[in-house]
Amino acid sequence: MKRSQPQDNNPGAPKRTKASVACTRCRSQKSRCELLDVSGQPGMPVVVRCHRCKVLGAECSFETSNLIHFLPKAPSSVADASPSPATSSTLSESSPTAPAPERFGGLSTLAAAAIASTTPVALPKSVTGTSAGPVPSIPSRYGILPEDLLPTATTPIWGCVTRVDWTATPMLAIQEMVRCPKNENPPELPSGGRLSDILPATEIQSLLEIFETRYSPWINLPPARTENTNSLFDIVRCTIASRHLPPATRLSVAPRLQKLTEDVFVRELFNPQPSLESIRALLILSVWTPICGTGAEARDGRLLIASAVSMGMNIFLQNESKRAMTLRADKDGDTAEIEESTHKWRLWMSLVVTECGLCLGTGRTPVSSLSPLDNDMSALSSFPEFTLTSTRDTRLGLVAKIYDVCTKATNLRLQRVDDVEKFFDQVNDITYTMEGISRLIRPLHIITPYDTFYAHMLVLQYHACMVLILHHALREVRTAYERDAPTQPWHTVETKGGHAISLFWGRDALLNAESVLTAFLSVSDLTLLSAAPDNVYVMVGFAATWIFVSNFTIYQMAGSTLGGPSERLQSLTIERLNAVSVAPDHAASRCGHVLRALMNAWERRKPHPIDKTRCECFMQMPYMRTMEAFNQQVRAAHAEAAEASAGPGSGPTPPLEHMFTMPEDSSSGNWDLFMDDTFWETFLENLNNSDAFSTAQPVVPPPVV
Repeated sequence: MKRSQPQDNNPGAPKRTKASVACTRCRSQKSRCELLDVSGQPGMPVVVRCHRCKVLGAECSFETSNLIHFLPKAPSSVADASPSPATSSTLSESSPTAPAPERFGGLSTLAAAAIASTTPVALPKSVTGTSAGPVPSIPSRYGILPEDLLPTATTPIWGCVTRVDWTATPMLAIQEMVRCPKNENPPELPSGGRLSDILPATEIQSLLEIFETRYSPWINLPPARTENTNSLFDIVRCTIASRHLPPATRLSVAPRLQKLTEDVFVRELFNPQPSLESIRALLILSVWTPICGTGAEARDGRLLIASAVSMGMNIFLQNESKRAMTLRADKDGDTAEIEESTHKWRLWMSLVVTECGLCLGTGRTPVSSLSPLDNDMSALSSFPEFTLTSTRDTRLGLVAKIYDVCTKATNLRLQRVDDVEKFFDQVNDITYTMEGISRLIRPLHIITPYDTFYAHMLVLQYHACMVLILHHALREVRTAYERDAPTQPWHTVETKGGHAISLFWGRDALLNAESVLTAFLSVSDLTLLSAAPDNVYVMVGFAATWIFVSNFTIYQMAGSTLGGPSERLQSLTIERLNAVSVAPDHAASRCGHVLRALMNAWERRKPHPIDKTRCECFMQMPYMRTMEAFNQQVRAAHAEAAEASAGPGSGPTPPLEHMFTMPEDSSSGNWDLFMDDTFWETFLENLNNSDAFSTAQPVVPPPVV
């Protein structure tokens, strides 16, 4: 009995005969040959090219072959290819009528090909276009849509299946808003065959020294050579450091360096034994976005670092800690061999730490992890004395501990409301562990004679991770109660010990968010601060957003504001971001623009005029363990404000509901700790109407009033 053939649901897919299983190039290389993303433009002939030849930019025999053809089909919309992990949260790069975008582009194409066997876990897709009402439009240069951010009042778990819940991946949401805008029509740029064809020798030497002085300490690796060899490592370092060139020079040089980087990396991509410098070059590209002014590519640092990790695994860097420990235990071990193994271990540590940091708060699981021997090596390399290398090893080990604890915290889940006591204890145990780590971090910039600036920045990363941990804990409580116990407001939940969870964790999150901004503002060396990784600015943006969330929550709950230093810290942070920015497409400038839009939205929403007596009350408000104590404090503040406003002979005291005007949507009684539809509509409308992201000409950020 013959088995029936399955029905072909895709009549437009290209057909190949059995005699031609691969194109000529793939057959000669004995490589897998696949046809992906084959789509034609109306009125234009269909160009058929296998995926490998497309990535390599090589001619494919399928282009002229008569052994592959298309079946007739009716005109249709864009292909239904699922997005890659790099773009799963960026689902609307073009308008509905625009041609289908490329699956990957530039360095993302190369990185995707390099990690085909170790692709990280992708985020859930967002299904767009199903909302009942009209959806606000957003320019195609932004990688996030309003419906991706807006929670709905009728949805109990912060967004429905048609939306991306930004509170579930807060760092990813900030990354998307800060992401460099994409130029749909990037200019064609010629690239030199070597680095020396683009820059003179003296300029190359200067850029390499700048990179090793200002950038390498951020990834906690020992200084590298500064002699030019025209390698990928040298090209990448010059590409990143070129942001410090004069604007006119950078405008002509940086895009060519970016193009040269892609051209050279394609030769390293399929090398079965990649060099350590090539892996380190890709690590650098994942941490810093090249500032070229072209906006040609929407980069995904997580995809790039996963590619670097995959290349490191191919040469077994993950086993270097064991090898180094074995060599150290051998009294007759070769010193040079020990140093080589230790150098490889440091690179592996930096890869793992960088990937973990880029995945925090994004919903993506790192493909790499540290072994107990890696942590043992970190301790052995840090003591007994502080040298430049041991200082960086110490920071590398401490960052690894912070990210490891933070990852464990964000993996905790509150499955049932009955487990809230256990979940409360688990989160508190983790925060106590973090506080123990902070004992090692806080004095580090005092007791170490090297890299004091970067040791101080470790404090910023610590507090940012604390905010993320507490944010996750609050979200889990809210999600569980709005799912399983919708009749009980989640913010009123108390433990058996009498702790109001929303106040207990919310207060600590606010303190840590303010500490992030304080650490960011307390450093005086703006030159070093301008070289910070893109993710540091994302952490600052997340912390500033959390402060705004707290301010808005107090406004919803009591018609007041936080008072204290919060708004001033935000204003100073925006000024500092603009001050350290070296170009309009610098991550610092983009983060400052987003925070300015956020501040403008808050200025339009907060009450006017604000009663100073209420601000002072909340500024001096001590910690309240229970909701009843908090409500008593609020009522007392309202009563004092009413008496002060009445005065002698002023007549009867007006009702409190008229004195303390609540937001228009407060009638629902939903004290939404994580914003409402009205806020995000206002914020994104303000963000989209601004042209501060324009890459055509440098834009001077507006001064803070």
